[in-house]
Amino acid sequence: MTVTSHELEELLIGQEMSLVAAQQRGDRAALEAKLDEKFCEIGSSGRLFSRAELLEAIAQIKILDCSFEKFQVLPIDQQHAIVTYIAKTRRRYQGEETTSCTYRSSTWKEEHDGWRLIFHQGTPLA
Repeated sequence: MTVTSHELEELLIGQEMSLVAAQQRGDRAALEAKLDEKFCEIGSSGRLFSRAELLEAIAQIKILDCSFEKFQVLPIDQQHAIVTYIAKTRRRYQGEETTSCTYRSSTWKEEHDGWRLIFHQGTPLA
C-alpha cells in the first residue's frame, strides 16, 4: 500500500494509541493481532520480554490513564518505520498505583494484512 508520509504518521500514531486502548480494555486478542510473532520489548525496567512474556505481564497491569506527546515517525523503507514519543502512564499493578513518564520507541513492519509491531523499548524519564 502506498501512502504519503502524513498518512503513514496518522496510521502509525493511531496504531500506538490503539495498543494502549486495547490494554486498558484488557483486550488480549487486539494486542495479539498487532504484535508480530517475533516481537520483543525492552521494558522500562531494562528487562527483555518475548511476545508471550509481554502478553502475560500486561494482563496483570491495569492502565488507568495514559497521555502522549511529541510523536515522531521515521520511515525506514516502504515496509518499516520507527515511531518515537513520550508517554505519561498511570497504572495499577498488584494493588499499587504508580505513574511513570517514558520515552518510547517502536519499530513497525507492514505485512500483507496490516502493520505489526516488531520491537518496542520504553526508557524512563526523570
